[in-house]
Amino acid sequence: MQKIFDKILSIKDKYKSNIVFDTRNLKENDIFVGIKTQKNDGSLFYKDAVRKKAGLILINNPKVNHQNIFQINNIDNFILNFCKYLLSQYKGKIIAITGSVGKTTIKENIYNILEKNNFLVSKSYKNFNNKLGLQFSIMNMKLNSDFSIFELGINAPREMKSLINILHPHYCLVTGIENSHIGNFKNFNNLINNKIQIFHSKNLIKGLINFSHSKPDLTKKIKSNIQLVNFDNIKVSVTKKNKYSLSFKDNFKKHNIESDLNGIYIETAIISYLFLKRFIKKFHSEKFFYSKSIIDSRGNVIHKYYNSKIIKIYDHSYNSSPYSLKKQLFFFNQKKISKKLCIIGSMKELGNNSSNYHIEILDIISFYNLGKSIFIGDEFFKLKNMYKNYKFYKSYIDYIKVMNRDLNNFENIFVMGSRSNQLEKIIEKI
Repeated sequence: MQKIFDKILSIKDKYKSNIVFDTRNLKENDIFVGIKTQKNDGSLFYKDAVRKKAGLILINNPKVNHQNIFQINNIDNFILNFCKYLLSQYKGKIIAITGSVGKTTIKENIYNILEKNNFLVSKSYKNFNNKLGLQFSIMNMKLNSDFSIFELGINAPREMKSLINILHPHYCLVTGIENSHIGNFKNFNNLINNKIQIFHSKNLIKGLINFSHSKPDLTKKIKSNIQLVNFDNIKVSVTKKNKYSLSFKDNFKKHNIESDLNGIYIETAIISYLFLKRFIKKFHSEKFFYSKSIIDSRGNVIHKYYNSKIIKIYDHSYNSSPYSLKKQLFFFNQKKISKKLCIIGSMKELGNNSSNYHIEILDIISFYNLGKSIFIGDEFFKLKNMYKNYKFYKSYIDYIKVMNRDLNNFENIFVMGSRSNQLEKIIEKI
């Protein structure tokens, strides 16, 4: 097995190759690993990898004979062992991030700011945060980096333990834990206990956990090197320039900032700031909130031309939860703009309280009086008879058929929903 490890590293070093699981993403000299999922057996796509001139092909298919193909009896074990080998060779520090809200945004913030402070940094790919996603990111990490940042997501008990047993990070950050993300955990206590297993890393130096929206007693559950923070003292207002005036306290020092940061991005920026300031030496914090490296709503605003006018789309179509949706709706409501349209997709992984959370969102939108609102997905569709003033659709496909009539009347469109709703398809059609 060591010979294959060395072969992989040699190819990666020579050609700057990536390791890929999908031949559609494969480029010349990349390394293809044929994993087996519920939908596909990657080994069956070896011909595509050969045609695209892969530098190395690792599959479980003894019938195939080719000079660039290695037969691996157990692909899953091979991937796990290769990840452990890479981590054993890594001399930098590993940062792991989990939580119910803001994982990807905070990961990108920390990555960008560390890079701006002249550190060499690796990060996990997009929002790949389950076991396979973590392994994919480890296999493609830069072994010479000062820091490697990984996003960890769990949907069931014992998953965090499995992830930590692979990664063993040095710094851990919990962005926040929501009651609304119970899903398979049955109750909030189980969810908390599983999330904070991130701090069970054998290499842990320091950790930080945010409990601004929920405050269970964790004093007996966490170690002395874990810091608890909350942001209940954050005050936000909208200026006449449609910017946000932000004030908060950190170690009794008051910060007053005017920023373009929007909604939940304010909180994620503060979490990123506190983490870097407290744990990372040589971090220059003075101009943190003015840095273009901070992820904010500007990256999620899309301008589209429709019938000779510009439509501004506030795109949050990639993820949703009751907490994040309520926060984004609050800020959208505060914007001094007119001709607003809300397109809201159902939220997932809410357990037995799913209907109550969706009703709460409907009531909030009614209270804000945001104009026309569209609701998409099964969870909202079940409530259509309770809210006669709104339009409900089972899927984005149903709404696309009729959406042109809305586009003629609105110029500011808010879009948010869980990834499974595929609301990005609506944006693509505008």
